[in-house]
Amino acid sequence: MKVTYDSKVDAMYIYLNPKKKGITRTEEMESGWIADYEGKKLIGIEILDASKVLGSKLGLRNADFDHTTAITHRIK
Repeated sequence: MKVTYDSKVDAMYIYLNPKKKGITRTEEMESGWIADYEGKKLIGIEILDASKVLGSKLGLRNADFDHTTAITHRIK
């Protein structure tokens, strides 16, 4: 798994399997949360306005990161 954050657009992307070949379908799960699929497999999730949505949980603020910075975070 790989997580990136783009401070220019305040968006976080979670690559569930970075080795997947490509997106075949995209669905908005709820406002600001977008799921990408390769066939029927979920391969990534984009979170728009990430600093507002996740900021308090991850200590994320828009000004904290350079453009497309990788974030290391373990999911328990």
